[in-house]
Amino acid sequence: MSCNPQRSFTVKEGVFMVITDIREANAGRSERKKAYRIFIDDKFAFLIYEDEMEQFNLSVGTEITPDVYETIEDFVLKRARHKALNIIKYSDKTEKEICLRLKEEYYTDDIIEKAIEYLKIYNYLNDERYAENYVRSRKNKESRFSIESKLQSKGINKGVLEKIIAGEYEINDEDSDPEILAINKIIQKKCDNPTNLSYTDKMKLINLLKRKGFNSDKINKCL
Repeated sequence: MSCNPQRSFTVKEGVFMVITDIREANAGRSERKKAYRIFIDDKFAFLIYEDEMEQFNLSVGTEITPDVYETIEDFVLKRARHKALNIIKYSDKTEKEICLRLKEEYYTDDIIEKAIEYLKIYNYLNDERYAENYVRSRKNKESRFSIESKLQSKGINKGVLEKIIAGEYEINDEDSDPEILAINKIIQKKCDNPTNLSYTDKMKLINLLKRKGFNSDKINKCL
C-alpha cells in the first residue's frame, strides 16, 4: 500500500472475543453522525456508527464470535467500498489519496486493501492512467520538476512516473519542448514584449520561473 493505514485486529478461529473499550471518534469530514472506535481485547478492531452499534447490539463487555466479527467486517467493507466510490465520483484519484481518505475514517489496513482492490478490479483506480492524464494536461503549463514532485507526493510509483515522463517529454525539436511552451505561456501572461522589460523586472520574471521549477538554460532561451 502507498500509505500506512490503521493496523487491523487479528481474529483467531474459534476464539471468543470481548469488546474492551468503545471510544467516540470524529470520523472523516462529516460530524452529522456519531462514530465509535471499537476495541476488542484492548486492540482497535473497527469503527462503526451509532445506528450500527444498535444494529449489532454492541457495548463494552459484549462477547463476539469469529462469525459475528466476520459479519461486522463485511458490513464495514461494504461501507468502505461505497466511500471509496464517492471519493472518485467527480475526479480521478491515486491509490495513496484514496488510502489516506479512508484512513481518516479509521478503516483498518485489511479493509483499505480490500476496498482498493475492488476499485482496481473494475478499473476505477489506475495510478498509471492518472499520471498520464495529469502530465498531459499540465506539461504545457508547468515545469517537469513541478509535475514530477506533485505526482510523487500523490504516491505514483517511481518506475511508472519515469516511463510516462520519458514518453511525454520526448523532444524532436526545440519548438515541441513542453517546457519551452510552458515558459512562453507564463511570459506572455506577465508581459506583452519581454525585450522591453527593465533589468529589475526581467530578473523578477526569471526568479519567478526558477521558483516554478524551470531551468536557467530554457528560461534564457525564451528571454
